[in-house]
Amino acid sequence: MALRKPTASLFTVLALIAATVIGLTGPATAATGATDASSATGQEFAAQAKHAGLTGAEAKQLQTTVDGYLAAQGGTQVAANEIALPGKGEIVVALPGERQARDLTGAKSARACPYENFCMYTGTNYTGTQFNLWKCQTYDLSNWNYPGSWINNQTPGTRARFLDRNYNTIYTTPGAYSYSSHYDWAPVWHVIPC
Repeated sequence: MALRKPTASLFTVLALIAATVIGLTGPATAATGATDASSATGQEFAAQAKHAGLTGAEAKQLQTTVDGYLAAQGGTQVAANEIALPGKGEIVVALPGERQARDLTGAKSARACPYENFCMYTGTNYTGTQFNLWKCQTYDLSNWNYPGSWINNQTPGTRARFLDRNYNTIYTTPGAYSYSSHYDWAPVWHVIPC
């Protein structure tokens, strides 16, 4: 009998439940798992969500999603829909009702896969939440039990490796620049982007 990746850790489920019940809308960090809508940053994130056209309920839904990624992946929330993974990369969450992740800070107009990054998407055709990874290390995947996509925009020739639960390589991408608009993440438990 094949074992499947858990769909959520207990900590992730508890964080999502707490965020939903309390209605958190401010910044969060993996260290605290808490948000504070009264903080200057929380107000800035709320303003970003409102400027993006989100209703109050959609803003709460977005924050709940962000909190889930913070609990699973760590990092620090730096925008209403963005998590910095210091020294490693970033996660950009697609807004409720939207297919692709986009920048809400005004610093960047589009969420293309940055040069020297390996980008993974939770949806096919480069849709859903976008993970931009640049550090050469092992990244653990949580809740990636469905088809998605990837772009390898690292330096020419660099290959990413996808590993199973026992850290065995199950797929090596073609050298950069390469991409797949449809890739089944279900057997992948870890990714090494270089």
